[in-house]
Amino acid sequence: HNIAKEMLGYGVRMGRAALLSAVIAAVVSVCGALHTEGLSQRISSAPSLAMRPSQELLRLRGAGPKKTPLKVKVATLKDTKKNPVEEWWFGYPCVTRWWFALCITTTLISWDKLPVNLPPQQLMLYWPAIIRGGVWRLLTTFTYFGSVGHNMLMEAVFMLNYSKSMEVTYNGARAKYMWHLALNSLALMALNTLVGLLGIGMDQEDGSKIPGIPFLAQPLLYSIVWIWARQNPETRMSVFGFFSVPAVYFPWFLLGYHCLMGGGLNIFYLMGFVVGHIFHFLSALHPSTKDSGLFEPPKWLAELMPVEKGFSGTVGV
Repeated sequence: HNIAKEMLGYGVRMGRAALLSAVIAAVVSVCGALHTEGLSQRISSAPSLAMRPSQELLRLRGAGPKKTPLKVKVATLKDTKKNPVEEWWFGYPCVTRWWFALCITTTLISWDKLPVNLPPQQLMLYWPAIIRGGVWRLLTTFTYFGSVGHNMLMEAVFMLNYSKSMEVTYNGARAKYMWHLALNSLALMALNTLVGLLGIGMDQEDGSKIPGIPFLAQPLLYSIVWIWARQNPETRMSVFGFFSVPAVYFPWFLLGYHCLMGGGLNIFYLMGFVVGHIFHFLSALHPSTKDSGLFEPPKWLAELMPVEKGFSGTVGV
């Protein structure tokens, strides 16, 4: 009887994992279709030797009639009109737009209004479940901003703006930005273990407590906010259009505003700020670590994600 229950539980977990994979694959296919559509439009508008008249081809090869004048028009790439969705999608750099796509996917597959869904408990960071095979939790803990609603939408838009502002400072080096996000994620998981040992965790219905913070998407976002603010300390940040503050103080403004609104001292902000500060100190300030090579992406990642053209510079949020 116990073996049958274990087999049934394993089957349910595998089914949920298959559902998660299918939804992510669907989102990847749609986003890939957008990319392919834009690429095909550019290719179709480019001049091609195959489209030139046969006489021109012969003339170019030296086999055409000698008296035939060579008339080669200077072809230029036509301006192709993008559809609004494609224009919006490619308005964000690579890592930012795919992180956003995964956030939307994770939110939708956990939406209880859908006939088939995964409860958030199947997506959170919980090491016993990860050891038993739920390795997707290592990803979904950084892509879940909450259930469908106003707060989730605001966090997703916040992530889009700040991640884009951070990523463009990498001048298209998306592998390096991806590597830095991975390092911050590892640091957050380590810090989360310490937070759990301090007695902070998520209470369960049976009275037990899951140690640590189950979802780390917000701490990862606020670590980016902290790093960006440290890299652009003199940039003026507009606050609701009424006044502005230097970027270096903006993270503290966010924390103070959250406290004034009754949210208390948010652990998400604090964890993100701590990890962001450590990362900025080691990668930009400490002489023995900033040039150590630790913050350079591995060769395989650099080959997998080459430099993306079209996104460079330092911009404000």
